[in-house]
Amino acid sequence: MESMRTSDIAPALDEQPVFQMLDWLTFKPTADDLARGLVTDYLRKYGAAKARFALLAEDDSLHHIGSYGFTDSYIGTVETASQWRARNDKPKQVIWNDNFIGWTPDHTMIGASIRERGISKGSIVIEFDAPVEDHAAVLDLATKLSRLIGFYLCTTYTAITGAKASSAQKREVSRGDFTSRQLQILQGMVEGKTNHELAIDLGYSVSTVRHETMRIFQILGVSDRREAGRSALDRSIL
Repeated sequence: MESMRTSDIAPALDEQPVFQMLDWLTFKPTADDLARGLVTDYLRKYGAAKARFALLAEDDSLHHIGSYGFTDSYIGTVETASQWRARNDKPKQVIWNDNFIGWTPDHTMIGASIRERGISKGSIVIEFDAPVEDHAAVLDLATKLSRLIGFYLCTTYTAITGAKASSAQKREVSRGDFTSRQLQILQGMVEGKTNHELAIDLGYSVSTVRHETMRIFQILGVSDRREAGRSALDRSIL
C-alpha cells in the first residue's frame, strides 16, 4: 500500500467524524465494537488496520479491554505493573510519556494516553498498513477521536479505572453545577428529545448541543442520555 497523499487527508480536518462519534457513543458500544468502528468507519481511508484499548486499574495493572485486527498475546489479558512496565515495544515508547498522543518514528502507529485530570488511565493504539505521509492531519483527527473514546472508556469501565465518573456518582451534584444552557438541554433529554430537536427548539447549533451533552455526562458521571435523565431526576436537579 502506498503512503497517504496530502489530497487524501483533507477530510480528516472535517468535524463530521467527531459528531458521528459523539452520537455513536450514546448507544454504548462495547470496547471491541469501538475498536472495530474506529478502524473501519473512521480511519480506514487513511490506512488504519488495527486498534486496541487498555485501561489502568488502581493497583497499576493494565487491563486489555478491546481490540480489532490484533492477534498478539495481550488481548483480553491483565498485565501486572511490573509486566507492562518491563515492555519496550513501539506503542509504549509513545504512550507512557508526557504527550497525550503521538506517532511512532516510522509513522505506522499512533499511541494515545488516556488521561483523567492529567493522570494516565490507559492507552489507545492505532496501527496503519504503511507509513502515513501527511501524518499531522491524521494525528489531528485521531487526537479528537481518542479524547472522546478515552472519556467514554473511563466512564464505562469505572470498576477498573476508578475514574471521576465514579467519584461524581458519590459526590453531591446539584442544579448549581450546570449552566442555564445545560439545564435546558438536560430537560430535553428527560423529555426524550434528540440533539437535532433540541437545536431547533433552543436555537443552538447541533454541535453546541453535542458538546454540552458530553459536559452533562461528565458532571453526572454517566455515559448515555437515559442515564443522564434518570440521574437528574433522582438528584432533583430538574
